[in-house]
Amino acid sequence: MTISLPFGKRWHLFLSVFLFLLCSGLSAQATHLRAGNIYAVADTTANPVPGRFFFTLVTFSVAPPPFEDLRATLYFGDCTRQEVARESRTLLDNGQNNSFMNVYRFEHIYGPGTYTVSFVGENRNGGIVNISSSVTQTFFLQTTVTVDPLLLRNRSPRMQYPPVDVAVRGQVFVHNPATYDPDGDSLAFKLVEPRIFDRFDACGNPLGKVAPGYQGLENYLSGQLAPGRPAGLTLNVYTGQLTWNNPGRLGEFNIAFVVEEWRGGRLIGRVIRDMQIYVREDSNRPPVIAVPREIYVKAGSSLQEEITVTDADEHSVSLSLLAHLPTSFNTATGFSTQNGVSGTFTWKPEDSDVRKEPYLVVFRAIDAPTTWTKLVDMQPWLIHVVGPAPMIKSAVQESNTSIRLAWDAYTYQDAKQLYIYRKQTTPATGTGNRKRTISAPEGYTLIGQVDGNATSFVDDKIDQGTTNPSYCYRIYAEYASAAGGTSEASAEVCARFVTGMAEELKQQFSFFPNPAPSTLTVQAPNSVQVQKGILLNSSGQQITDLTPRKTVAGWVFDVKNIAAGFYLFHLQTDKGTLVHKLLVGH
Repeated sequence: MTISLPFGKRWHLFLSVFLFLLCSGLSAQATHLRAGNIYAVADTTANPVPGRFFFTLVTFSVAPPPFEDLRATLYFGDCTRQEVARESRTLLDNGQNNSFMNVYRFEHIYGPGTYTVSFVGENRNGGIVNISSSVTQTFFLQTTVTVDPLLLRNRSPRMQYPPVDVAVRGQVFVHNPATYDPDGDSLAFKLVEPRIFDRFDACGNPLGKVAPGYQGLENYLSGQLAPGRPAGLTLNVYTGQLTWNNPGRLGEFNIAFVVEEWRGGRLIGRVIRDMQIYVREDSNRPPVIAVPREIYVKAGSSLQEEITVTDADEHSVSLSLLAHLPTSFNTATGFSTQNGVSGTFTWKPEDSDVRKEPYLVVFRAIDAPTTWTKLVDMQPWLIHVVGPAPMIKSAVQESNTSIRLAWDAYTYQDAKQLYIYRKQTTPATGTGNRKRTISAPEGYTLIGQVDGNATSFVDDKIDQGTTNPSYCYRIYAEYASAAGGTSEASAEVCARFVTGMAEELKQQFSFFPNPAPSTLTVQAPNSVQVQKGILLNSSGQQITDLTPRKTVAGWVFDVKNIAAGFYLFHLQTDKGTLVHKLLVGH
């Protein structure tokens, strides 16, 4: 049943009495709400009305119903409300045959601002272990929306897995709501306390408070915890993976969590889900899924991974996928063996799938014992879709204090920024592995960033105290689109920085003429013996070695057979190497 109450301060005393009488009179027949949440969607019709939102209230109630919730009221957070008839009621397929899913739909037009939408349900089901006198406590849900033309059409996160679940005492319990955001916004999951209705504010918006006597599930642990997992109740902030290690008391428990929705560093929405876990006594052990580690995949390439599940009791196991993606997954069913039961996940993301936030897919395995309770394992997997990597053409020592990077113009997805990373090391063999970001274990650090249309960068932060260091570089792009996202990192390109000559000695050298039409003359101190010159093109490729002639004017190098153009001239001496920019012009 839903509470729909009058507004205004003059009603407050009446409301308190009314609620007390209502709870007392109906507790025997209306104590039935297990779980629920509220979804919000900005107007997505062909001719959208500014500020219009559509709301979906989803509640889960006891079956068979002690009381029919034929209507529900939603408070819109702006001193208004709406009452609607129930759209549908469906028996929840969770193997327990004890819960209905009820759906109600609303719509409302707002002015700009942030609003908290609320639902007050009468009442929670009786016997909830971690809430005092749950049979007399209301059921309180809230969702927050932001109305802002700059956000365009925002839609709240959607949860694909129902919030009524089954656990076994002494066995690790896991649950994942399998949440996705239709707009690709960043999501954060946090535990909160279940709430009940407290009072109305001055204009009639309901306010909540923590359910009386609420105790977190960390207070109901068995004496023997599973190794390798944190004790108590944990919720992964990125994936929404809920782990209870492990239930130590039988009965029904309620918890709540909030899904925060972020865009561009701004909190734009919140959805609170109140959920129920039924802990049973059973000898069955849940199946165990093995999922790959978090992965990066380039748009246009195919991703294919095998997902395996094992069952210690060798029961028949079904493996399925929860994902809001155009993927294929051959749902596997079979008896668990030593090698387990496996299915193959396949996805070929397109250019339009590139975005800043990873995609979450959740695998679900359920066993089928002949007499025991069916148990489930759920495991999340994060997939990052990135664009193609930029291509560094060269990394060349430009002077005695700098290295110049050059790369092909990067035009994919309207790149906003290019980030340059460097590590000082021995040049790696091959091209190195390609990843979206440059991870700390590889020794890379960010040394600069340039506009997306740039094609070069000068690294002038060379360590002058190191003799002949090698520097390796990689770059990646960040996109300007609303969904954001980045490219793969480029292949590694390295340059050996030649040092070793004292700075005061370098100042005593002179090179002329420049441009050099046929010969280049180098004047050097008498104490220096010039050995040879090495000519490199602008891409860092060695063109030739040049042998000097000692003359009265200095050390002379013949360049008449060198093609006109820009070169880097490495002068090798017995006191070290000196780099000079040379233009050959005939």
